[in-house]
Amino acid sequence: MPPKPIISRQDIINAAMQLVREDGMDGVNARSLASALTCSTKPLFRIYKNMEELKSDILTQLDAYYNAFMECRITENNRLLSQGIAYIEFARTEKMIFHTLFMNRNMEGSSLRDIVCAEWNRRSIENARAITGLPIEKAEMLFINIWLYAHGIATQIVSNGIDISFDTVRELLDHAFEQFSIDLSE
Repeated sequence: MPPKPIISRQDIINAAMQLVREDGMDGVNARSLASALTCSTKPLFRIYKNMEELKSDILTQLDAYYNAFMECRITENNRLLSQGIAYIEFARTEKMIFHTLFMNRNMEGSSLRDIVCAEWNRRSIENARAITGLPIEKAEMLFINIWLYAHGIATQIVSNGIDISFDTVRELLDHAFEQFSIDLSE
């Protein structure tokens, strides 16, 4: 009798990420994973106690994937602007992962203050302050304005399937950054 194939934790996560990519987190269940891995559900529950534990690992992996995507696209010459553009590009290229991370309840309870205070965002706020000369409170407001503007475009792309070219996204965010900066400097 041939040896049984061994399913690893990473195999499960990889298959789950592909399911999320295709159908969102709702598409991830024991049966769909077992089918994707061409095994029974038993190997899944040898590694994971339950689906909540597995979904927690999936979210951790999705966060790491998102962070890597963003990090290689953000530039220091205007971190906030490039962050907004990269965020929208992530929404365009990874619609279901974007939906899972940012349009489900994963950020439930987060306030604008929480978002402004997040270490990842502080770097963009400080960079925006240096570029614009705005005081820190106004640089934080600039960040909020750009972040909400970029999130609005991204969610339109994901939920309505509108097609906006990369060049148009860049023009929109360039203009928004300029206008918000002018408005806040007055």
